Amino acid sequence: MNEEAVVSLIKDLTAKLSAVAEEFSGRVDRVEADDPAAPAVAVPDNLSRVKRLIAERRSRRRFLPAELFHEPAWDMLLALYVANEESQAMNVKSLVACADAPVTTSQRWIEHLAKLRLVTRVVDTVDRRRVEVSLSQTGIEAIEAYLAAHR
Repeated sequence: MNEEAVVSLIKDLTAKLSAVAEEFSGRVDRVEADDPAAPAVAVPDNLSRVKRLIAERRSRRRFLPAELFHEPAWDMLLALYVANEESQAMNVKSLVACADAPVTTSQRWIEHLAKLRLVTRVVDTVDRRRVEVSLSQTGIEAIEAYLAAHR
């Protein structure tokens, strides 16, 4: 299977998952509207919400030109939030891949996010060429405040 076919399959899967999530959300809303005495449905946790945001953002490219949705900083913040919640390390190279932007553009955004104190960078003690990037406490609080405001 060539790379184009894999990318196409991933895009299709992302779109289908987004459609399933949307359908499920609509069903929950209808159940709540039909039966106000029904037990409260748990609000999805932040990690699930951020993963869904990432999937939705990627699925837009299936229907519209990718250059319409160029926000590497937001893509990086979302990816770093997931990495933080899953206790995973993320290096500059993997973060750049999440941004879907040229390396130099992504590196400038990482620098800017660090200046804003939304991310921290730590040089790997074993391989000094490798730099780990993570959300700072300020970054975590900002993402969680955003999520709370959009419940």
